[in-house]
Amino acid sequence: MKNKPLIQRESERFWRAGFTMVEILAVIAVIAILMSVASVGIQKMDAGQATGTAAAVSEAIFDEARGAAVGRGTRARVVIHNDPRADQRDRFLRYMAVCVEVEDGATMTWKFASRGTTLPSGVFFDEDATLAATTTVPDLGTYGTMIISLPGQRNNPVDCIYYEFNSEGVCVDGGVDGDTAGASPGAAFVLTGGVLPPNEDKPRVKGNNRTGFVVWRNGRSSIFRNPDHITPN
Repeated sequence: MKNKPLIQRESERFWRAGFTMVEILAVIAVIAILMSVASVGIQKMDAGQATGTAAAVSEAIFDEARGAAVGRGTRARVVIHNDPRADQRDRFLRYMAVCVEVEDGATMTWKFASRGTTLPSGVFFDEDATLAATTTVPDLGTYGTMIISLPGQRNNPVDCIYYEFNSEGVCVDGGVDGDTAGASPGAAFVLTGGVLPPNEDKPRVKGNNRTGFVVWRNGRSSIFRNPDHITPN
């Protein structure tokens, strides 16, 4: 049998070693699927990192308030913006600051000890989840409400939520408009990762993206990854 020329044999070998169009399209489809899965995973990772960072920042703000209360021998509060008006949306449930009670002539008033901090984008204080977490631990207190002008918004009072520490550094149960009940020391604090749709006053959670911490009666805190993980101290 006559042998084929060397060039022809090499050409046929190269052709047999290549891919068909169907095989190439299948590989492209697999790559597209893998990239889509990876993209979703990265987004979830970023959301988790944002809530984790927000929890650490919030815990530091609570420590600042406790230190101010003990150091100055007075009451201190962590104030959380809670006014959903259109001109306040960028701060709504995301802005936090520390204020202390000071004497102003014959009356007592609240003075901010810091310029405040805004939580990372897409992370919000979650009132409903916080109240639900509070019921998990027996006799745990809760937050209070007040109206106050925040730093940078002089003469523009807004609704706020607050957590209070007394002069001994104990986290006490909140009241309304400056009236502190003082019972059931300690509180829960829950953050949600999600979005705040226009004209709505409740963030929409993305997945099960919640974290936070419990402030115990001694003022110390314990971070949890999920409100369901809270256990009595």
